[in-house]
Amino acid sequence: MTMNDPIAALVSRDGYRSDLVVSAADLLDHPSRNRVYVDVRLGEPADDYLDFCKCHIHDAVHAQIRDVFASTPTASTGNLPLPDVAELERRLADWGVDNETELIVYGRSPAIAARGWWTLAWAGLEHVRLLDGGLRAWKEAGGPVAEGEQRRLARNSAPLVLRGGRLPDVSTKQIGDLGGSVVLVDARDEGAYELGHIPGAINLPAADQWNPRTLLRTANEITDIYTGAGIDADSEVVVYCGGGVLSALEVLTLKSVGIEAQLYVGSWSEWVRDPERRALSVVDKPLGEGTRI
Repeated sequence: MTMNDPIAALVSRDGYRSDLVVSAADLLDHPSRNRVYVDVRLGEPADDYLDFCKCHIHDAVHAQIRDVFASTPTASTGNLPLPDVAELERRLADWGVDNETELIVYGRSPAIAARGWWTLAWAGLEHVRLLDGGLRAWKEAGGPVAEGEQRRLARNSAPLVLRGGRLPDVSTKQIGDLGGSVVLVDARDEGAYELGHIPGAINLPAADQWNPRTLLRTANEITDIYTGAGIDADSEVVVYCGGGVLSALEVLTLKSVGIEAQLYVGSWSEWVRDPERRALSVVDKPLGEGTRI
């Protein structure tokens, strides 16, 4: 990244790397002609789009995780398996995205936005950031908003080439073969963790990492969460949740404070599909609960 790059000019917020997390004020102070805002959703698709039409960042695109950042689940996958790269490439090209486009993801929670961040970065896009505080922070900073349906964006004449695998992820088989030195983190809430979790996993709820205004805790506070669990820059970390959403946020916050982590995309919803793996799991109540995200 060069100093002429508009991303390099952005100031980090509360110690976060500015190439990963950005504030609304920083974006408004540093406009770019090649920037696309991505409104990430994970609710009922029809309701999500109606809500998007009520208010969204001006010129933002609507992205339902199940349609854009995941593929259709099968009997052997988790709830939100990785998307088909060719289909993702086609969708992004329709948004006017090329390999140099800045992509700013936001959602109702940082975790929902983070699944968009992780998938885009996994696909090889280098300029992807999470908007801290989402739409609420954007409006409070005086950012322009719009109503109505998504505006059709002009396709970019520059080529777009995606290649999956640019961020590390692990398979269910690899989870079963993890060595004792690997820290396996369950990012779901404590209640879901107690219902059942992968043997050896520790519980660090992702929801503890943002406040009621959906702003991320400071980088120092996030660092304290991880160091309190014995995780530092030398740790080998794998994170999972219900379906690869909450865990995507923890991969982002770990990366932002200097700790590289791998995402188990299939997560708990894939782990429990196999009866033998179910038998290995610690479960106090019926399986299947706590698997949504």
